[in-house]
Amino acid sequence: MPKQPEAGLVLALLVFTSWPVIAGETDLVAEGRRLAVSLCAKCHLNERQGEKQGPMGIPGFRAVANRPRQSFQDVVRWLSSVPPMMPNHKLTTNEIDALAAFIVSLRKRE
Repeated sequence: MPKQPEAGLVLALLVFTSWPVIAGETDLVAEGRRLAVSLCAKCHLNERQGEKQGPMGIPGFRAVANRPRQSFQDVVRWLSSVPPMMPNHKLTTNEIDALAAFIVSLRKRE
């Protein structure tokens, strides 16, 4: 039988990200959310984090998603470029697509 995660850990991750699971969320977005929590949360998923301030600032994923004309392909290109200011997580193409799908899913709906 697979080992179940501790309830406290699951609760902490849900509180830390502060985003509820979205009804009808696609598998790709859900996988991107999982990757974001495990790899990116420390820098990009801080509560009330906005756009970066200054050249050394770190933007929150909501701010990235809401940049003017930001697209899924823009985020994929950025993640694929292994930006020098970010750790190289050696992401697969599928992981990059999932993270990009999650990030773009955070765009404000009008």
